[in-house]
Amino acid sequence: MGQCLSAVNTVQTLVTTQDGTQDIVHTRNDYELVIRASKDLEYVLEAYLGAQGKGLHEKCTSVQSVIPQDLQRKIRYLATIRNKLVHERDFHSIPDRARFVENFQVAESQLKDVVTRYGRRPAGAAPPEDVCRMM
Repeated sequence: MGQCLSAVNTVQTLVTTQDGTQDIVHTRNDYELVIRASKDLEYVLEAYLGAQGKGLHEKCTSVQSVIPQDLQRKIRYLATIRNKLVHERDFHSIPDRARFVENFQVAESQLKDVVTRYGRRPAGAAPPEDVCRMM
């Protein structure tokens, strides 16, 4: 199921799909875009890879042994833009929005591959339906 925004605000935002993943869709608000993208990546790093730390940089560092260098760079780029936008007084927009969105989409896709290889199921999540069960 997706999160619904009014048509006026819909240009770049995240929508949660039935399988729990999120995809960039559209929202005009750069703040919302960077925060939602960061939250999505932080969730995957924490829930599926056991990452620890306060923010995206720290979480990435805590699991860097299983994340390829190229993916680490993408995640750190996204985290840096997010931090600047949220914390720096004179930083009011994503400098290269297309690059940010592309980096997020590639990072999300590559993280799925890492999770497939090294990940775990989040606590409380139902087991996959294709698991053989003994009755």
